Amino acid sequence: MDKITLPGGPVAASTNGTHTLVALHDTKAVAVLNGTTTERTITGLASADQALQIGDKAVVLDKLRTAVFDLDPATGKIGAGLRAGDGATNAVTDNYGRVLVTDRRGGELLVYKPDTLVELQQYPVPGAPYAIAYDAARHLAWVTLTATNQVVGYDVAGGEPVEKHRIDTVRQPNSVAVDPTTGRVLVASADGGGVQVINP
Repeated sequence: MDKITLPGGPVAASTNGTHTLVALHDTKAVAVLNGTTTERTITGLASADQALQIGDKAVVLDKLRTAVFDLDPATGKIGAGLRAGDGATNAVTDNYGRVLVTDRRGGELLVYKPDTLVELQQYPVPGAPYAIAYDAARHLAWVTLTATNQVVGYDVAGGEPVEKHRIDTVRQPNSVAVDPTTGRVLVASADGGGVQVINP
């Protein structure tokens, strides 16, 4: 396994083929890696908290401005931006080429179409939605609720999310992940509550 040293405070990465995008929080930039080589560093953002790839394009989550921005990794061009609720927190992509964003302060799950950057859905999720993970095989978006210590599974294959699962979980559930093979959900506590493994 290769080790890559990146200045700028890397906080999140996403890989598509040989290319990896790394959000650099401290320098408010996105590094574009080809293998272990940095092809370019894209600057000009107010904040870079996540960089998510969708085909040959990307979207950057900017928590400071609670917004999402189109990004072209090949040219380094920052495109259109849209506000993402009142407190955009975390984001994932789904198999429909969309970006799903949790809005903790506004209590919503937001869905965007990238490249032309259009907001497709704005769905109420009470309970301070925070972490999010996507199960591509089952089309489920798993969202943790830090106000109620729950994790909720939404079917996002249709025109709006449909709640399929609601499970009590660990205290302060700030992280969630899904095993793409089994559908098993792992929720981690930020308050010393450990990790919960859920077989929905």
